[in-house]
Amino acid sequence: MNIDTEHYLDKSLPYFKKWWFTIVCIPFCWVLANQYWMALKWEISFAWMFDYPFFLSPFFFLIDNFLLIVHEAGHTFLGLFGNRFLTIAGGTLLEILLPFIIFAFGWWNYQRITAQIGLLFTAFAWIESAAYAADAVERKMPLIGNLPKSSHDFYNLFIMNGMLDNYMTIAWLMYWIGIITLLLFLLYPLIEREKYEHENIEIDL
Repeated sequence: MNIDTEHYLDKSLPYFKKWWFTIVCIPFCWVLANQYWMALKWEISFAWMFDYPFFLSPFFFLIDNFLLIVHEAGHTFLGLFGNRFLTIAGGTLLEILLPFIIFAFGWWNYQRITAQIGLLFTAFAWIESAAYAADAVERKMPLIGNLPKSSHDFYNLFIMNGMLDNYMTIAWLMYWIGIITLLLFLLYPLIEREKYEHENIEIDL
């Protein structure tokens, strides 16, 4: 290895360390955004019936199942307050809030990967929930435990608040919030907090 090559590698290494996670996740982000765009635009079943490229399947499997567990836990935890609205909304609220807390922890503690994972999961939660909202009228989406259509979260939330006629407007709003969050995830190395080293300088008078 010559001196020029070593110099190039030395200069490139900090950029690689900073951007590698973003680069690795670009295909996942593209497929996620495209899949749910098709689901909202043409056919809602794309949200759960989609042939992922084989190398992305583990990404979707892990994130989807993690958020599903969090979603169901949200129904349980917020259901302790005894309010029907909170019980129903609790799944989506915790599904979005917990990843955002992970992001906030990583951001505050200068942990880039932790912050990015939090943003990625937050974006996924918004986009996935957008499809759930878009299914409020037809209610095709299979529910966990083979629950009846009447148990559909967003159908009940929209009915309770007289918002069923605007279900697609809300779904698209949630989708675009997710897309913006996804862009923040991809660009996070540019906007992360800078960590400054402080030195104590003692001056003898």
